[in-house]
Amino acid sequence: MKRRIRLAALLGLLACSQMGERAFAAEVQIAGSAKFTNQVCRALALLKTRDAEAYAIVTNNVGRIREADRSGMWAYQTPPTYDMSDATAFASVTWCAATIAHDSFHSKLYHDFQKTRGGEVPDAVWIGTAAEQQCMKHQLAVMERIGAAKHEIDYARKEADGHYAKDNESWQDYEKRKW
Repeated sequence: MKRRIRLAALLGLLACSQMGERAFAAEVQIAGSAKFTNQVCRALALLKTRDAEAYAIVTNNVGRIREADRSGMWAYQTPPTYDMSDATAFASVTWCAATIAHDSFHSKLYHDFQKTRGGEVPDAVWIGTAAEQQCMKHQLAVMERIGAAKHEIDYARKEADGHYAKDNESWQDYEKRKW
């Protein structure tokens, strides 16, 4: 299993190094340092090769992945943008891929509501504890399919109840994030 993950990551690295940021430019823009771009390319390659369904959710609901001080999904931006911190991106390739899948699901919740009902999307649809539980369920399934390490899956299971989320998160709460 680990050998296949490494092979998928190496193939992704090869694609990223040969084409750089353009490796996934048709699907998702990547904005950040060369090291960040390379890591995100490897994570996207892992998703593409090991979990096509999760990769499709990413490419249909995230237009940009941007290096940032903290992680968060901005589903209402054009294009929908996932800001990812270095702490998240560089934990491991599988963790990077899993968080991309997680935040793409936030954006999916947002855009599915918007497509079916139109108008303004209530926060409770795509952020807060209930949304986190849905996104963590998706993340855990993706982690299993991409072969994430046991300690990463165990950690994600502890977070699966969404206890870290607030239903009325403020800007100050967001700025306190360490991930």
